[in-house]
Amino acid sequence: MKGWIGCVGIALVLLGSGLVTARADVNDLLRLWIPSSLEFCGEPVPLDRADVRERLDLELVVVLGDPVSAALWFKRAPRYLPAVETALETEGLPQDLKYIAVIESNLRPEAVSSAGAVGAWQFVRATGRLYGLQSRDGYDDRRDWEKSTRAALAHLRDLWEAFGSWPLALAAYNAGRRRVADAMESQGESSFYDLRLPRETERYVFRVMAAKLVLEHPDRYGIDLEGARTWSAWDTRKVTLRVDRRRLPVTAVARAAGLGFRRLVELNPWIVGTELGKGTYRVTVPAGEAPEFPERLVRWEAEHPEPRQIYHRVRRGDTLTAIARRYGITVGEICEWNGISRRSTIYPGQTLVLLLTD
Repeated sequence: MKGWIGCVGIALVLLGSGLVTARADVNDLLRLWIPSSLEFCGEPVPLDRADVRERLDLELVVVLGDPVSAALWFKRAPRYLPAVETALETEGLPQDLKYIAVIESNLRPEAVSSAGAVGAWQFVRATGRLYGLQSRDGYDDRRDWEKSTRAALAHLRDLWEAFGSWPLALAAYNAGRRRVADAMESQGESSFYDLRLPRETERYVFRVMAAKLVLEHPDRYGIDLEGARTWSAWDTRKVTLRVDRRRLPVTAVARAAGLGFRRLVELNPWIVGTELGKGTYRVTVPAGEAPEFPERLVRWEAEHPEPRQIYHRVRRGDTLTAIARRYGITVGEICEWNGISRRSTIYPGQTLVLLLTD
């Protein structure tokens, strides 16, 4: 799982009500506050070691040298972190683990990495499946805040039980369990702080700690939150959507929720296509629209009956144009339904799937 690593340099800095371009203040970055002692997930961080302090210092410089990302952390935190905090409390896990989602995705449920990791917790497809996250046509559970959070916490618990240390568990979350275990065996080390790992993984653990310090002690870093525009949680409800059709257009769900397409997907980032297949879904809708959702959907389905599926066996002399004319459909529709092109050759005995409306 890949965490984004920023860089110090030209950055956007908030000044009053406008945005201007300016260099990060080098003087401030040279004097960033580091506490005399620090615990992460209840385990002491050995800040009495110069090398450990320097590694933490580096990530603080990187984080605060990129004020845009840090500002977005503060903006998004009120909307997304409370649900993570509740899940951590329910599972009896340390609250510090919530900062993993901060650095993995900048609290963006739709985040996608170059390595194919998806969602706020950046699950690759294989690991997601191990923890019950399904990725199919039309939806991707890795983008679902509740499901992906539960999966991430289960994964982190497994890693902690395997290594008995939260820093090692975080390293394994980033690099993989096998890589960390092999490094421990080959190097004869049992502490994360003495282990040589890929540079990205070594920085990853300290970046999570840096996020904890910045978000918990903004005043120590000159961050004034008085009057700041942060993004509050939406007033929403979950409704059950049962799809009995072969395909239900997402536009129909949006209309039933009293929303436009974009807003529906914003509330339900797990929706990744324009149709939902058969199954049961939990859809997030504005609280005020929830009572009307079932009736609106029933009304839409009554007005849009599902097409009948028939099978046409190609006869000698048949052409796509002739078949389309016979059934009152288009050649393009036949091609779409059967995964063929307009130039495809059809032959006697071939079966074509057709969807017809009465």
